[in-house]
Amino acid sequence: MEKPAQHSAITRLVSTRNAAEILGRSPGTLKRWWHEGIGGPNWIELEGKVSYDVGALLDYIQKNMRVASVRAAMEETRETV
Repeated sequence: MEKPAQHSAITRLVSTRNAAEILGRSPGTLKRWWHEGIGGPNWIELEGKVSYDVGALLDYIQKNMRVASVRAAMEETRETV
């Protein structure tokens, strides 16, 4: 008998409300993003219900992280001395 395929990681799905909390946005903002197709994290729609994969949310945050400019970093270093 053949074993079912094993996944290396289990996907954890959260509601739009929980995803909004993770991202620091309102649920309405996330809904507007996917209704208007203007970006935001990937979502999953199962039987008409939208959910978000926590891993995808964390990837979205990482991809949108910005690094301070060299000048800003130098000024910050100067202030701490």
